[in-house]
Amino acid sequence: MTTDEARATPTARLTPLDRLRRVVPAAVGKWLNRAIYEAAYLVPEVARSGFFNGGYRPLSPNLLPVPGLGATPSQVNLVHFVLVEHPADHRAGPPARLLDIGCGAGGGLRYAAALWPGVPMTGVDASASAIRAARRLLAPVPSVTLLRARGEAMPLPEAGFDFVASIGTLTNVGMQPFMAEAARVLAPGGILSLSVGTRRGPANYTRLLREEGAKAGLTLLRVTDLTPGSLAAMEADADALASLIARLPRVLHGQAREWAALPGSARHARYLAGERHDYAAVFRRTGG
Repeated sequence: MTTDEARATPTARLTPLDRLRRVVPAAVGKWLNRAIYEAAYLVPEVARSGFFNGGYRPLSPNLLPVPGLGATPSQVNLVHFVLVEHPADHRAGPPARLLDIGCGAGGGLRYAAALWPGVPMTGVDASASAIRAARRLLAPVPSVTLLRARGEAMPLPEAGFDFVASIGTLTNVGMQPFMAEAARVLAPGGILSLSVGTRRGPANYTRLLREEGAKAGLTLLRVTDLTPGSLAAMEADADALASLIARLPRVLHGQAREWAALPGSARHARYLAGERHDYAAVFRRTGG
C-alpha cells in the first residue's frame, strides 16, 4: 500500500501501521513502506513462496508447472500473462536477454527460466532480504544474475536487454523514473511488459502510460484492464493466503491482509467499489 492510499483510507479500516503512516511526514511513510517490505522477506514462508505479487484468473491452459514455487496458481499465472500472453503479438521466441525489475524472491525468474532454459536473465530488487531469498530459490539456475538496486537507478548498461518485465514495481517507483530507467536499459526495438496497480480509471491511465512512455522513448502497444481477473484471483486464493498470513508474526497480520487484498480488507473494498484497478501494458523501445 502506498502512503497516499494509507492517508485516504477511512480511519475505521486502517491497520496499526497505516495509522502510523497517517501522522508521519510523507518521506517517513515511504521509508516505513521500504522497511516493511524488507522485513517481509525475512519471514521464511514469504521467502520460500518466491512471490509477493497478486494473481490473475482465469488460468492459462499453457501455464507451466514449476516445482519449488510456493505461490498460488493465480500468482504464477500473472507472471505467465506478463511474460508470454500479453506481449505475444509483439515478440516471438525466447528473449536474448531478460531483465526482471522488482524480482522479489525470484519466483518470476524461476518461472521464466522454466519457459526459456539457458536464456541469460537478470533480476533487480531494492530489498536485500528479497535478493538473498532469490539467490536460494534460483541456485539451480546458473543463467540468472541478481542485483540489489532500486528500479529507478539500476547499475546496468544501456541497451543491454531485449525484454524487460516488471510486476507491480512501477506503482512504488513512480511513472516517470520507472519509464526512464526501463527505456535506458532496453535495446532499440526491445519490449517492456509490465503490470501495475493504481486508483486511475482506464482511459486516464492509458493516456498517462502513452504520454510518459513517449517521453522516455517508449511506444505503447497494448493495455489490458486486469481488474476483473485480479478480483477473481483474490476470491480463488483467499483461503490459501489467509492460511499463509496466519503463520506470519501477528504484528504483520493486518498489513499482510491489505497486501493480499483479502475479502474484508480495505484494499479489496476499493477494488469492488471501482476505486482501484490493475493493468498490464506492453511498450516497444523506439528506434528498432
